[in-house]
Amino acid sequence: MSKPRIRNFHSQAYGLQIVTDIPLPELPPLRRSPIRSAVRATLGGRFQRIGLNPQWYLRSRLPGGRTWLRCGKTAGGYVLSFADIADFVVDGSGSQVVCCNAGSDVSLETVRHLLIDQVLALIVNLRGRDALHATAVATHRGVCAFTGPAGSGKSTLAASFVLSGYPLVCDDCLAVAERKTIMALPGYPGLRLWDDSIRALGASSRNLKPVAHYTTKSRWQDHSRRADFCSTPRRLARIYLLKRARSSKHSDRVLIQELAPADALMGLVKAAYRLDITDRAMLTRQFQFLSRVAERVAVKRLIVPNEFSALADVREAVLRDLSEGPAA
Repeated sequence: MSKPRIRNFHSQAYGLQIVTDIPLPELPPLRRSPIRSAVRATLGGRFQRIGLNPQWYLRSRLPGGRTWLRCGKTAGGYVLSFADIADFVVDGSGSQVVCCNAGSDVSLETVRHLLIDQVLALIVNLRGRDALHATAVATHRGVCAFTGPAGSGKSTLAASFVLSGYPLVCDDCLAVAERKTIMALPGYPGLRLWDDSIRALGASSRNLKPVAHYTTKSRWQDHSRRADFCSTPRRLARIYLLKRARSSKHSDRVLIQELAPADALMGLVKAAYRLDITDRAMLTRQFQFLSRVAERVAVKRLIVPNEFSALADVREAVLRDLSEGPAA
């Protein structure tokens, strides 16, 4: 494989310094000088055909059963292969990413999306830090994060907070660090929303951009309101395991339930990103870290009505619950 040619474009998300050969509009440039441990991503040669023969160890499928992502090992690192879209080759240290074997109809928007919303989340784990499949906003009581299965409404709920004046921290990838407290590291401005969510929220179409060629989701970001994004690490105050009410009983009520310590920990384990599931040392480190997160951050179940009209009630319930904890 030829050596990647990197231009001088630097960004930051999830606590990573990112250097790319093609500017990523979704990621604001860094204000300070890059560090040596930057992740260097090459996207310009995405149509280059490279023969790869990794040892596959993980296959993720879509709800219909079709393969979405395969993860494999090579002598020098890993291959993340998105079916019929593109491959990303990651070196063993998580410092070099090369996109290749992209289909002729695959747009640059799609490749950018896969890099910042899929690949970087796994690189966070590879580089010794952990991230949760969660969307988060900043409040006066600290950061509150929402995690749950696809379609549970994480991004829509976060967008309703943003429109009410609460800055976004991340969408779908919450990098977490352990300092004096458990800290939430910012991702990048923008939320990915379905059309019905956009209509219900009343978001302006001027602030919408396509996410990828294979989805009708749009990336929403109000560039006129810089305060809508939290660009600095903040204390993580709450993690809510989000669930939509399915039965008619109590379906119009917002419920916040305390969890047993074991259930809270298992919720975090289920939500955590991990690249190499065969790496026992990583799995042990991650489990121990998530155990400390569960001990130091309140993890609760949040059951919400399956109606857009309930968003205001959900926000009020979350803010009341946060008010019971210490100030940020």
